[in-house]
Amino acid sequence: MNLFDRTLLVVAGKGGVGRTTVAAGLALAAAEKGKRVLLCQTKSKERLSTLFATRPVGTDLVRVRERLWAVNMTPQTALREYGAMVLHSEFVAKQVLENKVSRAFLKAVPGIEDYSMLGKVWYHTTETEEGGRPRWDLVILDGPATGHLVTMLEVPMSILDAVPEGPLTRPAAATLKLLRDPARAAMVIVTLAEDLPSNEAIELERKQSQTVKMPLGPLVVNQLYPPRFVTGPSARAVESLPEVVGDPELQPLVIAAHTAQRRRALNDRYLDRLRRDLPLPQIHLPYLFSPGFGPAELEELARRLDAQLGALAAAT
Repeated sequence: MNLFDRTLLVVAGKGGVGRTTVAAGLALAAAEKGKRVLLCQTKSKERLSTLFATRPVGTDLVRVRERLWAVNMTPQTALREYGAMVLHSEFVAKQVLENKVSRAFLKAVPGIEDYSMLGKVWYHTTETEEGGRPRWDLVILDGPATGHLVTMLEVPMSILDAVPEGPLTRPAAATLKLLRDPARAAMVIVTLAEDLPSNEAIELERKQSQTVKMPLGPLVVNQLYPPRFVTGPSARAVESLPEVVGDPELQPLVIAAHTAQRRRALNDRYLDRLRRDLPLPQIHLPYLFSPGFGPAELEELARRLDAQLGALAAAT
């Protein structure tokens, strides 16, 4: 089964590993395969306009490519929209949720802001157009950083444990059922082949498997150095070079060669560790040596994601 055949993908990982870039790359790859895709962010720093060369993405849906829309949710707008869905009236929701007493009460409810955004994501997976066709083939959630994401995904369970019956019960049960359905949902963990990101990816899988129990897609290992000077004569030649060669023109090349060799050796060590401690199919994305990261670089990553996902699907 191809990853893009799901209804919901949750992209997870430590801050700084390129989670948003990978989420955008997945969204672009799916859209280019003909899927109608919605990419959802959670009150994130606005970067999608740079990645897609489009106008800024805020709380209203923005079309960033053919068949691809994006939204950057905030708790306030998500709660209002989610309230309108639960109460079946935008007017009633506004009156109930935006008076001072309600706002004070809602701020005191643990997890309500996270749940409003998660509930909005779930709602988008259920939207239909005239004729009953789903509005979106695929919804991708570019989640918050690791610890916050697990807390967000645990909220439906907390609601069901605390409130057996109520207006939030049915949506919470439906959200939890979606999150745990391997035919409809998957979590894609993004990491780097380095110490702290690898540790956090392994811990994320452990925590979520104990509580949320979301099915896992492939592990995306981002920003890998190219495998230069790893084996053969080139590797032996670089290893034999002194750190300082005494030639001002040659010295930068020597430094670059040693750096590339060491960084790739570091990457390979942590790739092995991830295979051992987080045994998931791996997708490898290169470190793109570019002064900026925009549409061209995103399209390159989308092509690589699509090719490797296709190979994984064909192998299973």
